[in-house]
Amino acid sequence: MTGPTYAPPVVAVDAPALGVGGAHVPIARPARSPRPVGERQAPTRRPVAVRGRARSFARKATAGAALVFIGSLVVVTSMPAQAVQPPGELDPLVAQLEPETQSLDPVAADASTVFARDDIVVRDPLESALMSEGERAALQAVADSEPGGSYYGGSPAFPATWSMMETDYVKTPFPQVTQLPISSGFGYRSGGFHGGTDIPLAPGQEIRPVANGVVSAVWQGDNPGGGGYAVFVDHNIDGQFVQSWYPHMQAGSIRVEVGQVVDISTVLGGVGSTGRSTGPHLHLEMKNSDYVSFDPLRWLQTRETRLEVG
Repeated sequence: MTGPTYAPPVVAVDAPALGVGGAHVPIARPARSPRPVGERQAPTRRPVAVRGRARSFARKATAGAALVFIGSLVVVTSMPAQAVQPPGELDPLVAQLEPETQSLDPVAADASTVFARDDIVVRDPLESALMSEGERAALQAVADSEPGGSYYGGSPAFPATWSMMETDYVKTPFPQVTQLPISSGFGYRSGGFHGGTDIPLAPGQEIRPVANGVVSAVWQGDNPGGGGYAVFVDHNIDGQFVQSWYPHMQAGSIRVEVGQVVDISTVLGGVGSTGRSTGPHLHLEMKNSDYVSFDPLRWLQTRETRLEVG
């Protein structure tokens, strides 16, 4: 079964300028294909949701453009004239402006908060251990006023003077020698127990006490222990009794006497080979308050003395 045929409509146009008056001119329209029976035509209008989004976007774009335009007006109207002047054409009024000079008001500092460099006192241990002539004379006067006691037993021979000479500074008997040679150390050896350390040096090498103290004994070649010419000194090291021995001195080199106050700069005598000795050396021996010998070099090292042993 065929559908009805399509007949184009006829429109009456009264247009004399076209050369046709009152004629019926047919309007041509594109021919449509016949639609099969039962087939639905697809919609030609846009969905409502698409049209809604388009309108929303158009409204937002219009509002944004309006805000940008209004903002540009505000910026331009609020900007100073100098900001938009061409380069090289500085306003004369602006050129005459000078920056204000800034100054800080002086503040009076509290004197108590100032750290004075003169208040810093740096004490050199060596300089502190050295005694002035006045100090030595005062101590010597005390030593001369008290009777000397026994050098033996672990007690000071001049207790009053000893109590006034407490020190913590010790050194080797040869501060001028950078490296001490050792020929025989402290402890047991082939001949028995050796109570000191033998330091071989040239004859006459000056010997000084290991610390400030008082001479408690002097032997001029008749030391019963075989030490020949020898000197003993009592020391007060941090309140503790320590006695140092310096035997085998060179004959005639001893420069001190019993009861004499000495400091680390005093020369006791010179290195020799007197007594039971096989060559020039100093037998350095140290005694504690129990009158027991201890290793002198180890003790000097533990007292933080710079000691280089060869």
